[in-house]
Amino acid sequence: GLLKKVMNDEVYMKTELEKLKEKYSIIGDIRGKGLLWGVELVIDRETKEKAVKEAEQVMYKCLKRGLSFKVSAGNVLQLSPALTISREELQKAINILEESLSEIQY
Repeated sequence: GLLKKVMNDEVYMKTELEKLKEKYSIIGDIRGKGLLWGVELVIDRETKEKAVKEAEQVMYKCLKRGLSFKVSAGNVLQLSPALTISREELQKAINILEESLSEIQY
């Protein structure tokens, strides 16, 4: 049942990350498949200027709260939890991401 679980988690992740994109203008784009997601941070959604400094700040704020991920291309938060992650753990990770984004939002 792992494939079915991951397919359900994909829908959940997309919905939750879309909510964050609507709330935080620093999120320029989200993209993903299954449980591999990229959250692109930008200074301005029109120019798509990379928010490199802000991506690093978010990463360290998340690390302090117990969420680890890597940043690719300087401004893309690469979220790739274990396929066996529980829904509660997934929600906790999204909450940590949101708390961290809220601290750097301008």
